[in-house]
Amino acid sequence: MTFVPHAAIVWFVTTVTMALSSAWLVYDSWNLWRLRGADRKDPLVRDKIFGYVIGVITAVVGIVGVLRYHT
Repeated sequence: MTFVPHAAIVWFVTTVTMALSSAWLVYDSWNLWRLRGADRKDPLVRDKIFGYVIGVITAVVGIVGVLRYHT
């Protein structure tokens, strides 16, 4: 026996996933934008760039996954 309809759970998870993925995408994109003029020979800068790119990819996968689920 369920107390919450399936559609409500699906839309709740959709809303949370889209909100987190969108915020993650904006945050990592902003950080990549700030690093555009940094010295790319510095290993710490390269590590930050790699991490932010992985974050952007993760956010895009979250957004695309939700959109594909609902189409």
